[in-house]
Amino acid sequence: MKIKRPDFKGSRGILRESAPYCAAILFYMLIKHIYLLGDVISAIVSVLLPIIIGLVLAYIIDPPVRGVERRLKAKGKKHSRGKAITIVILIIVFSLLLIVAAAVPQLVTSIVKFSGNTTAYHESLQKSVNAIVGRNVNLTSTFRITDRIMNRMNQYVGTYLAEKSGEIGSALGSFAIDFILAIYFLLYKRRILSRVRKLLHVLMNESTYDKASVFLKRCDAIFIKYLTCEVLEGIIVGVTNAVFMLIFRMEYIPLVSVIVGVTNLVPTFGPLIGAIVGVFILMMQNPLHAVIFLLITGFIQTVDGYILKPKLYGNTLNIPGIWVLIAVVLGGRILGMWGMLLAIPIAAILGIVIKEALIPYLKARRRKREQEQIEAAPPVDPPENA
Repeated sequence: MKIKRPDFKGSRGILRESAPYCAAILFYMLIKHIYLLGDVISAIVSVLLPIIIGLVLAYIIDPPVRGVERRLKAKGKKHSRGKAITIVILIIVFSLLLIVAAAVPQLVTSIVKFSGNTTAYHESLQKSVNAIVGRNVNLTSTFRITDRIMNRMNQYVGTYLAEKSGEIGSALGSFAIDFILAIYFLLYKRRILSRVRKLLHVLMNESTYDKASVFLKRCDAIFIKYLTCEVLEGIIVGVTNAVFMLIFRMEYIPLVSVIVGVTNLVPTFGPLIGAIVGVFILMMQNPLHAVIFLLITGFIQTVDGYILKPKLYGNTLNIPGIWVLIAVVLGGRILGMWGMLLAIPIAAILGIVIKEALIPYLKARRRKREQEQIEAAPPVDPPENA
């Protein structure tokens, strides 16, 4: 008995029409179970974390090292790479020690003063509300709520520090190891890149290798500029906030300014978190200062969004705002804080891939399919002459 071969010609149209629906279902299932992808990535990252952190630190430190190395080479210095790494590492360590020595004591003083000055907060808030309303207002229930919140915060901070003190020491030791790994990666950078290039030459043909090299250089420029601009922007916003708070003679300038500067590193949601925390802290001391701080934050973020960011980033990260929001949300779901921080450059790179690789490929494929259909069509007979 001869088995007939199935005819798939008629089913091609059905498969082509059902492909968008299948893609939509797969995309929905991926979004619905994206936490599983995050768990898998987190498990892999946890194993490779020291190497990854060392590579990231080396990647961040490498641009200033290259700048110092070029200057040393221009002066004819020998062993310029090692000397440049030593100079940059010493500058980083000295700067970190200087920041810690200058900021940490003021932060600790502000936190202790904030957590142990509830009576003064009650009096200041009572006077401010009475002056605004024009009569004596009983705020006993409000004070009970705020005192309860403050006690919970103090208990949580004390318990957290007691529980995490050992982990903090272990984290500092791990960071020291990661920093040493970063130094080794910087020292052996040329050798590592040479091995990677040889591997890529084996895996790719010459044309593909050239395209991959150009693409990776563009990705490198995007990440370096993004990280540099983010740190610079956070410092500018924090210092500007401190200057304005100093002008209006507010309390807790170091504490609030550090919070504002650090939270500003998180795209989209960071400035909002910093504003909420700052308003809560200042509200307990002086409600008028909280209102002024909110206005200052709005002004700083407006200048930051419309003037500072365009000047810093230029056209390097030219992506729509909606894609930034989607990238930040998905990055936070997959990789937490690191995902939120790196969401924007990854979205910019994906935009380049879609615009310059995927869309031209799909257009070329469509033109090829249309040409095949034209060639496969039966010839049309010319009309007979009457």
